[in-house]
Amino acid sequence: MKKRTNITIIIILTILLLIEIILVKLNVFNTIDDYIYSHASKIINNTNTAIFKGFSFLGTEIFIILFCLINIIINKSRGVIITIIVFSSTLLNQALKIIIRRPRPDINPLAIERSFSFPSGHTMIMIVIGGILLYLLWQEKGSRGKKIIITIIITLIALSVMFSRIYLGVHYFSDIIGGITSGLLFLFISYYYYSFKFKVPYYPGKRK
Repeated sequence: MKKRTNITIIIILTILLLIEIILVKLNVFNTIDDYIYSHASKIINNTNTAIFKGFSFLGTEIFIILFCLINIIINKSRGVIITIIVFSSTLLNQALKIIIRRPRPDINPLAIERSFSFPSGHTMIMIVIGGILLYLLWQEKGSRGKKIIITIIITLIALSVMFSRIYLGVHYFSDIIGGITSGLLFLFISYYYYSFKFKVPYYPGKRK
């Protein structure tokens, strides 16, 4: 990706996130948020709750720490960079939550969350982790068909985690949209700094 293209995408995503924040503050999303949750709530049962709590675990602090440790063990240099990116994204998410201060949905949640609602932290971290995995995947040599299959799997898992947050009643649909935008924004900012500012080289998986 060219530097100018990267900067353009960052500007567009920043503007889009600001628009989303304004719309959230003005309660413009209320109708669509209620509509989507009303449909998600129709499939609530014990089995689905167990399944979506499992998907929701993939956005927790425990999973994030395990993900970073595994990457450090596999490749220390690359793992440290990934850890910095992932933990920085969680700090940005918490900062946005505190600034925007949107309360959690006023329903009967199937999980307990005490922080603010916008943007969704689980969604943001799935975008960041998923983006990192897909970047590494497509940098490596290998079958294009296998890469496409893995890309679809990673995408479906990320989408399932996002939907789980609505299903569990701890996020609005608009929180998910905000998480996607802020996650992509952070990924492109990270790409800019590591590729153009600091010019950190890509470390292949076999390199130690």
